[in-house]
Amino acid sequence: MTSDEAQKARARQGRLATIVIIASALVSVGGTWIGEQLGWSNRTLGLIGLVAMGGFAFGLVVAIRIWLSGRKDEG
Repeated sequence: MTSDEAQKARARQGRLATIVIIASALVSVGGTWIGEQLGWSNRTLGLIGLVAMGGFAFGLVVAIRIWLSGRKDEG
């Protein structure tokens, strides 16, 4: 893989991490607010929180992989 292709792949992964983290934040805040307005149970609100945490964890793992691949390419 050439340097240009590697940079494009890292940029694509960076966009993926960004989208997942933003979506997780929206699910966390929006889902909790909507759930409270509709009177959902604490169990359902907890599930929304767990889904959001899973998204944040995935985004963090992708971001760390991008960082490590950048360090490897530097030398």
